[in-house]
Amino acid sequence: MEPDRPLDVFRLREIEQQLAAKLQVAREQVRAARTDEQRQTARETFERALRCWTDFVAKRIVPEEFLRD
Repeated sequence: MEPDRPLDVFRLREIEQQLAAKLQVAREQVRAARTDEQRQTARETFERALRCWTDFVAKRIVPEEFLRD
């Protein structure tokens, strides 16, 4: 989602750090998964986090959850 108002560089950096942290947590969940169901859920979470981070970094698409602030 594109923001209606421009975000300053500090807010953009904060968003990037939060998305990177979510990506790291998702990666750890994939590593820690034991059952097939856990692995599948963890992979889906990781793919979603990776897509959000990539969209933000490459296209500056800010996820909806960060626009509510």
